[in-house]
This record gives sequence, structure tokens and C-alpha cells, in this order.
Amino acid sequence: MGQQNSQDWPPRELEGMFYNKYRFVLIWNLLAARKMKILYKIFIGINLLGLILILSSPISNAQKPLAEHGKWTAYTITENGRKVCYMFSRPIRENGNYKRRGDAFSMVTRRQGDRTSEDISVTSGYPYNNKKPVEINIDGKKYVFNLLQGEYAWSEELERNPQIIKAMAKGNRLKVRGVSKKGTYSLDTYSLKGFTATYKSITKACP
Repeated sequence: MGQQNSQDWPPRELEGMFYNKYRFVLIWNLLAARKMKILYKIFIGINLLGLILILSSPISNAQKPLAEHGKWTAYTITENGRKVCYMFSRPIRENGNYKRRGDAFSMVTRRQGDRTSEDISVTSGYPYNNKKPVEINIDGKKYVFNLLQGEYAWSEELERNPQIIKAMAKGNRLKVRGVSKKGTYSLDTYSLKGFTATYKSITKACP
């Protein structure tokens, strides 16, 4: 599969769909999810995908990124008077035996004043097979994301997140292998160039 530039984000055909869904469910989801870590993981990934699409679309007046370094871009939003910071990247290489899928990306989120909410999520652009955990490989270090919800995956062990983030900060390549409900697979490769500088920007903005 060919590489896609950051200027191609978001895909225009998805803007309207996510804008309409996002504006109705974002606030409710964020408020409801604050009390439950697992629900928070699920909803924050879905809602931030919608937010990325909206912020990048003509509908929003294009909010400026908090930071852009290498292949990573960071933004902030305010929820109940507190900042939520997130950074995301798209693959530099896409392989697999799928015929078509949506957009793949990886993301780190962080809430102001709550380091336990710092999280890593990935999506491969299709509904995952719930019996096949997503495999993460950072320069040979392997992790498993076994909390799957639709197109999104997280580590079920919150205590692993700092370890994974540290590996990403020191690493060169992040590989994400997922299996769809149809049985097809994808292997996405991300550049970790700029990860550390972008991560520092969200830790500073959301201490």
C-alpha cells in the first residue's frame, strides 16, 4: 500500500459522517466514561477520532495543532474545565491481505491532572476479531493489546502504558498487526520520529 501524507487527513468522504455523529455523542460519552476506566478507554478513542476529523475539516476553522514533530501531531481539547491532550500518527507503510479498510492510526491521550488516564490506542480501520489480540512490536519488543472494541484496541493493563510509551520514545519503528472479523490481517508500520518531542508537548500542556 502507498504512503499517505498528513495533508490527506482526514479522508473527505468521512468528514460529514463523523461530524454528525460526534456533535451528538461526544459530551455524553466523555461524562459517562470518566467513572469507569474501561469505558473511558473505549469512548475516548472513538470520540477523539471524530475530533481529529472535525478539527481537520473545513467545518471547524482548523484549530492549530499543539505541536508537530516528525510523523506525530498533537492537539488539545477542554472537557469540564480540564485539558485532554492527544497525539496521533498514521502508518508510513501498510501491508496485509485485506481488500479495503478505513484509516489506520495510533494515538496517545493524556488528561490534565490524571496520569492514570494516560493511554495508547490503535485502530487498523476495520472491526477487530475479538479472539485475536492486536500485536504491537516496537523495535523487537512485543506487547499485546487485548482490550478490543470495534475498530479500536488498547492494553488491558493500565500499568503497562508507561512502559510502552518509554519504548516508543526510545524506538524507531512501531508495528501493529491486527486481524479482522473476516479473518484478513493488516500490518502497519509507524515511524517514531518526532514521538518524544510531541509527547513532551502533551505532558507540558496536560501536567
